[in-house]
Amino acid sequence: MTSRDRITFYRSAWMLYGLASLFPYLIGVYLILNLNIDITYTLINVLGLTLVLMLLGALMIHAFANRLRSLVSQVSRSISGGKTEKIETRERDFEEVYLLASDFNAIVEDLDQHKKHSKKVTAKMLGYISDLDDYEKRSRKESLIRDNLSRYVSQDVVDELIRSGMASFENVECTATILFADIRAFTTLSEKLTPGEIINLLNDYFGKMVPIIFEHGGTLDKFVGDELMAMFRDSPYGDRAPLRAVKAAIEMLAAVEELKKNANKNYSQLAVGIGINTGKVVIGNVGSEHRKDYTAIGDTVNVAARFEQIASRQEIIIGEQTYQVCKDYLVVEETGEIILRNRKAPVRGFKVIKTLPSV
Repeated sequence: MTSRDRITFYRSAWMLYGLASLFPYLIGVYLILNLNIDITYTLINVLGLTLVLMLLGALMIHAFANRLRSLVSQVSRSISGGKTEKIETRERDFEEVYLLASDFNAIVEDLDQHKKHSKKVTAKMLGYISDLDDYEKRSRKESLIRDNLSRYVSQDVVDELIRSGMASFENVECTATILFADIRAFTTLSEKLTPGEIINLLNDYFGKMVPIIFEHGGTLDKFVGDELMAMFRDSPYGDRAPLRAVKAAIEMLAAVEELKKNANKNYSQLAVGIGINTGKVVIGNVGSEHRKDYTAIGDTVNVAARFEQIASRQEIIIGEQTYQVCKDYLVVEETGEIILRNRKAPVRGFKVIKTLPSV
């Protein structure tokens, strides 16, 4: 039964009380006029009938009130129980009761929809929080990796290594240009300095050298006392690694000259020798399970180290393969064949005199 098919309590009450006020009096008038019944007797009948009708009205109001209390009780139990349930209507319910129950049930449906929506939103929020937590962990890890890598390579190289998923740290055979630089007569220089001054000298020296290597796309391999080793590769560092290594070496010599001009420190005798060689190397993690170094090994590395050892003060010696890449940009002086210790075949070396303007 729909709302339109139901009788309203308001209409029923008016009908009942209309009968209570009119019907008895009409009966009384009829009895007096047509049947000549005593007026007192008639009034008693009219009042009795009126009383009966009013009693029926009171019973109807009482039943309506009880039904409303029942609805209120159902609503209270539904809310206090923590689980909102719909109210069931009866076929004989007045329209007011039916509409009240329908409105409440509509509210219940809306609440259910909101609960479902809230659960979905909460699940999404929990997912977002989990994603943010994972992102924060990855960011902290990447920040730590960047901080560690930035001590050895330039920022551009760090970005490339992160993008490649650190693939560049796998053991790999490739062509690379190796650079060694060493302070000449460091033992003699150290005799004139206190331990604290020696530390300051090395910090000032490496503080100038390392940024130059990074600026030219080089990777800092290691420090060995006052010696440093760097390597330059074509990928992901850019092309023409030998030329970049030579340009870095030239700037390193210029930086040493600037350090020597510092009148407040005893750097006047500071000088370096640099050796550079290009060829096949194996780059990877070398060492024990407790300590490893990411470094390059091979004959190319050994030859570069020997070039550095025979280089004079403020001098750069490069190998033949390095020279072939850079010959259009450099003026060199060939050293002739060089016999290196513990190596059977001699090698050709070239002392860098100056760079051409095209560099």
